[in-house]
Amino acid sequence: MTARLFRAWLALLVVLAGLSGIATARADGGALYFPATGHHLTDDQGFLSFWRTHQGERLLGFPIAEAASADGLTVQYFERGRLERPDDSGADQIRTGRVGAEYAEALWKRFAPAPPHKPAAAEQVFDATGHTLREPFLGFWRAAGGLEFFGPPISEAIWEMTAQGRQQVQYFERARLERDPQLAGTPDEVRVGELGRALALLRGVDVAPVDSWGAESYGPSAPAAPDVAALGAAPRLVVQPTSPPPAQPAAQPRAQPAAPAPQPQPAESSGGAKLIVVNLSDQWLYAYEGKQQVFDAPVSTGRDGMETPTGTYSVYAKLKVQTMDGVTDGKRWVVPNVPNVMYINGGVALHGTYWHNRFGTGARLSHGCVNLPLDAAAWLYRWSPMGTTVKVTY
Repeated sequence: MTARLFRAWLALLVVLAGLSGIATARADGGALYFPATGHHLTDDQGFLSFWRTHQGERLLGFPIAEAASADGLTVQYFERGRLERPDDSGADQIRTGRVGAEYAEALWKRFAPAPPHKPAAAEQVFDATGHTLREPFLGFWRAAGGLEFFGPPISEAIWEMTAQGRQQVQYFERARLERDPQLAGTPDEVRVGELGRALALLRGVDVAPVDSWGAESYGPSAPAAPDVAALGAAPRLVVQPTSPPPAQPAAQPRAQPAAPAPQPQPAESSGGAKLIVVNLSDQWLYAYEGKQQVFDAPVSTGRDGMETPTGTYSVYAKLKVQTMDGVTDGKRWVVPNVPNVMYINGGVALHGTYWHNRFGTGARLSHGCVNLPLDAAAWLYRWSPMGTTVKVTY
């Protein structure tokens, strides 16, 4: 071996050793991998240290995406929130993202102002937003970081459907707090809602799991894939019954549907991509072209035990009319002539509904599908081509 080749070989060994040392240092000293969500949390931006010192598992949850650059910021989405740091700034500039305000804006939520009342001793009034904060949200808010971590309230305490059922919630600039009345008086009475996940879904953030590059594992293993087969059969051709079918078990008494809630006339097309968002908390559906909302309507989604699954889907089958049937709790049911059916995930579909009129009331009556008023379903069917993206979120 010549002296030149020896020096080149030695230099290559030095470089490889250095790269190995960098990877080892990163894996050993500054990164966690969360098998449950399939993402890393590192101290490359100081996010891991912030997460550890701010009750990260309780207040932010696990990371659901890798850290990424966007609009001069490095951001990372978590189940319950988002961390961000301006580029070229220090770790002391890390802050929580405005997921509460941005989620409300994305779904066109409008919160009523605080009603006139006599000031109470155990409340805090925020002149900047015109809202009040009372127990038990007030104590949780103060103990968990207050204004710096959550921001001010942007709503009063209201009742909404959440992933845990119907609960009292209050929106803040950077979070949504949720109260479970069945746990009143316990440390788990108030928790931070999963708006980080919901907002990431609405914005199309890449949340697909990635493989660990050797970081220390944290938390439980990845959950099993959800089974939605029980929510209904695959779409099939309509077969008109030769005799009146039995009534659907547990259905509401058949009645003429009330007139649908006032709906905006379709706006002039913006030329943008079409998107349908089903918000399970509001029990409401929104249609967009690009960034412009062109339609909305009340809905009724899956009942307890047959909840409409969250996620991003697309319309893969359309049937103008269909007879639906299935078995629930050992009892067979048949519903003929269901109109304007659009399947999005296995047996889960958006469709018109004539057997009840409790849309947008919080009553979840379906076997997993998204029930719509007849006029709204007809409009949506005409407007939505095959492949239209549908996002279902809380």
